[in-house]
Amino acid sequence: MKKRTAAAVFLLAACVLAFIPKTQAQAKEPVIVVIDPGHGGDQNRGGEVLPQYVEKNLTLQVAQSMKLTLEQFEGVQVYLTRTNDQELSLEQRAQIAKACNADFLFSLHFNMSGEHNLYGTEVWTSAFGKYFSAGQTFGRLQLAEMSQYGLYAKGVKTRLNSRGTDYYGVIRASRALDLPCVIIEHCYMDHAIDSPQINTPQKLAAFGVSDAIAVAKYFRLKSPALGLDYTGYQYPVISAPSGTAAPDTTPPENVVMTVNNADLATGKVDITLTASDPQSGLLYYSYTLDGGITWSTLYPCAGTNTIQFSITVPANTTPILQCRVYNGYDIKAESNIAIPGTFATR
Repeated sequence: MKKRTAAAVFLLAACVLAFIPKTQAQAKEPVIVVIDPGHGGDQNRGGEVLPQYVEKNLTLQVAQSMKLTLEQFEGVQVYLTRTNDQELSLEQRAQIAKACNADFLFSLHFNMSGEHNLYGTEVWTSAFGKYFSAGQTFGRLQLAEMSQYGLYAKGVKTRLNSRGTDYYGVIRASRALDLPCVIIEHCYMDHAIDSPQINTPQKLAAFGVSDAIAVAKYFRLKSPALGLDYTGYQYPVISAPSGTAAPDTTPPENVVMTVNNADLATGKVDITLTASDPQSGLLYYSYTLDGGITWSTLYPCAGTNTIQFSITVPANTTPILQCRVYNGYDIKAESNIAIPGTFATR
């Protein structure tokens, strides 16, 4: 414990010393960015998909690439909360950023889901005031950058704990220090759609470059070295909420499945699925052929409330069909049941 504390104190001091301008040519008030490679140390390894992926290693690789890229822009100073396999508390991460006089703390992560069925990229931010505004505004730039990899955008979201404050500790600790912070969940390590995006060091480095470009756009930075100039970059600024920007806690509504056509000789069934979720929208849908015993993979709703699709069931059988839809917070709701051939529904 003493060793970890000493290391944290040393890093805090290093940030403070590094903040002192080194030359007169340096901007008087540079943008200061702190990048937090999530997890670290023996006891906080993060998610694991062994033997290939350990989250604490992935986040550090992306963070190093992000830092190297950002440092090629003018008028910005960049620091990492850790540069090796070091364990830090969530509070220490925020304190390091504050000691560096940071304008923003970016905490880098990779995702997993309990049923290993979710995929996509998302950003988490504070639910309160200017911190929500900053996080939402940046998060949309971040998701736009990640779209080039074909990753499914799951949105910029908030989460609250039982006390009604920010759930994630690094966001909560940062807000207490008057510091904007987001958690970037790049993709899911445990899903076959996402994991090929992170299976080489070059791909992880590319994520870091994309993270840096999102930051450069947000702060309107310029890099003659890279031939990039975002000084006039325009983007929508999301307003601060009047109260708490609470997350969606209710399932999707009005979930209805309609069998448009069923050819049981060939097994082809055409379906229309409708649903709505005014709070967080619809993310995924799936279906079952056996009344809910097994379910298909999740398919993207792609921003629409009406989905038309075809499935193939075993020929000359009578399937028991049902659909599920998931909203922006991965909360699911189920449709009616339909039995093609008899067209009975319930």
